[in-house]
Amino acid sequence: MGNSARLSQHFLEDEAARQAIVAAVRPAGRRVLEIGPGRGALSEPLLEGGAALTAVELDDRLCEGLRPLLGRGLRLIHADFLTLDLGRLGQGPYAVVSNLPYAVASPILRRLLDWSGWSEAVLMFQKEVALRVCAAPGGADYGLLSLAAQIKAEPEWLFELPPSAFRPPPRVTSGVIRLRRRAEPLVSSEEEPGFFRLAREAFAQRRKMAASSLSRALSRPRSEVERLLEGRGVSARARPQDIPLAVWIALSRERR
Repeated sequence: MGNSARLSQHFLEDEAARQAIVAAVRPAGRRVLEIGPGRGALSEPLLEGGAALTAVELDDRLCEGLRPLLGRGLRLIHADFLTLDLGRLGQGPYAVVSNLPYAVASPILRRLLDWSGWSEAVLMFQKEVALRVCAAPGGADYGLLSLAAQIKAEPEWLFELPPSAFRPPPRVTSGVIRLRRRAEPLVSSEEEPGFFRLAREAFAQRRKMAASSLSRALSRPRSEVERLLEGRGVSARARPQDIPLAVWIALSRERR
């Protein structure tokens, strides 16, 4: 997506990896949106697999290279997904697929999560980011990104890809995940600011017991916060990364 040098784009060339991603998308008869198709490594097999494919690409030269696919059914939009009027994409829901450039992966994910025009997404990130999106409570990967993704979608880890699958090879391993968009987010748009203020304050001190920061953030005595945690099956000595999403939601609704 965009200028390949500026965005540090690494083009997928491994045939087995291409086929694995396309199989995860299940393109037959689906409206598919590809963000940043690059040189068309996924576009061609998606079209061959029966997708009604729309691709959004920023880079002028890459758009020119994709033009031969227009005659095979590709709808190409020359734009930056981050600033694109998503109304131009028309009626969904789309299955989204993207080999996300590392430099803009997080903002693209945030924009996707805020958009209602998709039902499922197969996305490739730097492995450590993919693990954070999918993380369950109790591990070092679980944090604000996990919460932000999981209030709006259900993530599933699919597989990892080595640097050798790309040209030029990146310095890191990549991870491919599936997101299934929730019909309704678990936290409403009105509740989101308070939810994230609470979570940010606690995760800023993730090595400490959460009850102390939660007590300050909720303006409640620590003993009361400990009872709130224990009443939801969480130890009073829990650290932020030990608290399940459902409990974070419940705690955020305790704010005065």
